[in-house]
Amino acid sequence: MIRSIPQAVSLVAVAAGVLLFAVTLYYIDLEATLADARLLGLALPALMLPAVAWHLLRTWGWSVAFPDESRPSFTRLFRVRLAADAIGFFTVRGLAGDPLKILLLYDRVKPEVTTAAVALERLAFAIIAILISGLISYFAVTRLTMPRTWDTVFTILSVASIVTIGLLMLVVRRRTGDYLGRLVTLLDRLTRRQLEASRVVRFVLDVEDVLLELLRGDRRRLVILTVLPIVCYGLMALEVWLVLWTIGAPIGITETLAIETFARLGSVASAAIPGNLGALEAANAAPVEMLGLAGGGALALFRRIRALFWAGLGLVLYPRISPQLPASNSQPLPSPDSRRDRERPMHAGSPSRES
Repeated sequence: MIRSIPQAVSLVAVAAGVLLFAVTLYYIDLEATLADARLLGLALPALMLPAVAWHLLRTWGWSVAFPDESRPSFTRLFRVRLAADAIGFFTVRGLAGDPLKILLLYDRVKPEVTTAAVALERLAFAIIAILISGLISYFAVTRLTMPRTWDTVFTILSVASIVTIGLLMLVVRRRTGDYLGRLVTLLDRLTRRQLEASRVVRFVLDVEDVLLELLRGDRRRLVILTVLPIVCYGLMALEVWLVLWTIGAPIGITETLAIETFARLGSVASAAIPGNLGALEAANAAPVEMLGLAGGGALALFRRIRALFWAGLGLVLYPRISPQLPASNSQPLPSPDSRRDRERPMHAGSPSRES
């Protein structure tokens, strides 16, 4: 019996995953996949190297996203990231994984600082991934022969990247002031309510303060968070090429990038499916089959093994939280009055966060 909306969503997600898994099994060549599995087994250590580099670089990127004075050790961040990703993999990615990162660092870093670092790293990788996907989608549409439906999918990705560039330029143009704070001030005036008195709203505004300070305070940080997503994208594309090369089905650069781009799109769209069941297999096998290439089943099989390996390692390395909170973490969030004291009012009698 379904008792809640989240439970209903989970059941629908699992059913969708099972359906995708069954459809994928129907379309792939199981005999050829089993034959390729033997080749993959022999080369498994080498094939795992791109993923090892990817995890290390993602951890470094998250480390860079922290303020210098609040940055935890690299090993702690590595364990926390793997543990949170493992929990997110078996539940709903992002919704379970990202809050767990904040919890697992609660004894070392203020929650608003960790939240800002998580958001900054996520935003950097998401924005650059969208831009890269749009560029690759353009080349896929113009250089590869694909069914009309696939042309439409990659065309939509190209348009989405252009829109993202436009929105990003609007944000980058303003180098001072905040955004959510301005919105809260406006809502305060329209509703005549003190929204900032809410602890949740204050926390969100504190996170925005930290995030904007990180974005505007260190160009080296921005350069690293711009380059790292490109490198990580290339590593995952290299993994695709290595798997297909290992089974004797080498492909070109454009095909490799197109397969990785669609696999990423499928991963994002299927975030609600526990274990990415079915969606992982379909997202990797379908573009290979669409391009008329061999090895889609082998690629899906390898990425399932790789995902289970890292999820298992994350559970093994699950860190403990110290019961003793540091002094810096035990301080309460700023009160509305203290926040308003350091901000310029818009007009007499009406406080504002604008700067």
